[in-house]
Amino acid sequence: MPPNNPTPSTLPALFKGGPSTRVADGDQRIIVHARALTPLRARLAAYATPLTGAALFLYGGFDLIDRNAIDLSNMIEVGVIAGIAIPVTWFGLRRLLQTGRVIVFTPEQIAIRGFLGWRHFDRARPHGFVLLPHDKSEKERERHEFLDRKRPPKWWSLKRRKYCGESRHVALEFLGERHDILTVHGRKKAAAIQARLQACDAVMDGMGTGDSGVSLSPDGDWGAEAGAL
Repeated sequence: MPPNNPTPSTLPALFKGGPSTRVADGDQRIIVHARALTPLRARLAAYATPLTGAALFLYGGFDLIDRNAIDLSNMIEVGVIAGIAIPVTWFGLRRLLQTGRVIVFTPEQIAIRGFLGWRHFDRARPHGFVLLPHDKSEKERERHEFLDRKRPPKWWSLKRRKYCGESRHVALEFLGERHDILTVHGRKKAAAIQARLQACDAVMDGMGTGDSGVSLSPDGDWGAEAGAL
């Protein structure tokens, strides 16, 4: 008989770091909570952050005027508060505006929960996790080139951010068809999610037959065929 699967303490240690990953049902189920900013939400966070700082500064200024307390020290205090609010707002909004998906791996299937409910895929069928360029990245690039020709940027101009160009679709390729899981702003973040999904899939391959997938312990390195060593 094949040896037992790795103990429940083995897999959680393997899946440290993001995205959040939980092991259940005696290592027979791996649940991944993938969260990230989409390009639109990243743009909202970028635009809202300086507006929040400016609003706090103006509010503090009007309050000083109302109390007839305008002096240098009070103005510096208002400026410091507004300045501190900018990075706090930046990190807070980028966390608050994240959207997420739940991906569940079992030896038999992959289940993906999105806004429209669950989608289930048979793991025995050909599949893989891929990163794809954002569908609107080319359109965004053409628009930026048009704007640069219409109004050539000056040396003091802010560089236009390529929010779609900096994003990737994390997708499941199943029987040659694309099934989007999550659109992620940030190539590094998208690559980390893809790598985690690939690792979970490989571990589940090893759960079913010891000679495929990832062997997590010497006891788990066994052959599926009769009489194999």
